[in-house]
Amino acid sequence: MKPGDSFDCPHCGKNTFLKKETVMEGWTRKGEVLKCVSCGAVIEELKEEKTEKKVSPLENDAALKFKSLLGEEFGKKPEIKAAADEKKFCRDCAHLIAHPFLTRCMKFARDVNPMDDCPSFTPKKEE
Repeated sequence: MKPGDSFDCPHCGKNTFLKKETVMEGWTRKGEVLKCVSCGAVIEELKEEKTEKKVSPLENDAALKFKSLLGEEFGKKPEIKAAADEKKFCRDCAHLIAHPFLTRCMKFARDVNPMDDCPSFTPKKEE
């Protein structure tokens, strides 16, 4: 049986359909069942299909083929380190007023993008 199949329910005796419902225990998913649409009686418990273990994207088959084509190992992603004087984004400026509909700079009294560079940057005070 599968969801949407028509059948005669043994509990209510009506010719009805099956619907699939997820069984939850708190926030944990425990499984799935097929229920009668008319009376809500559980008709059948669906078996869980075994899922394969998650493989790192650097270890899947396509990545291994690509690695053999290039003939080199994948390294870690490079870390970008910026000096304190290079981080002059409006989002980190004390003059920024963030609002759900717009982002304003109170020093220049205009709308800004949080990732804009600020010519007169003043860092926010640490709390």
